[in-house]
Amino acid sequence: MEWFEVLPEQCPPSDAKQCEGCYYRIANGNPATTEDFFSQKKLQPDIIFRGLGIDECVTRAVSLFSEKGEAERRLKLPKFKKANIALVTLEPKDGMIKKTFGIAHYSWWRTKNFNVSQAKIV
Repeated sequence: MEWFEVLPEQCPPSDAKQCEGCYYRIANGNPATTEDFFSQKKLQPDIIFRGLGIDECVTRAVSLFSEKGEAERRLKLPKFKKANIALVTLEPKDGMIKKTFGIAHYSWWRTKNFNVSQAKIV
């Protein structure tokens, strides 16, 4: 696979699965743009992210939610005050995904094949 971002070795992790299904992403754009699907590392390259389960691989993943309600809860945070929720339908060509952090949070390693225009603001 040709990854959208440069990934460290052993990334995505061996227990990640091929993408398939519908997920929700917090997006600033309406419509969503490719910048709405950047990892934290790409958005803030000089920050060192710390916390349980956070490593270099996870910081280069895009956060998705399997439940719309979990994404809606994040909209209450000040940094997402003017954000939207985008529904994305992922296929195997779009990369690898792994259940991480919390009830409905997933980490997605995006390929260059992902078509941003299919993301729909809901």
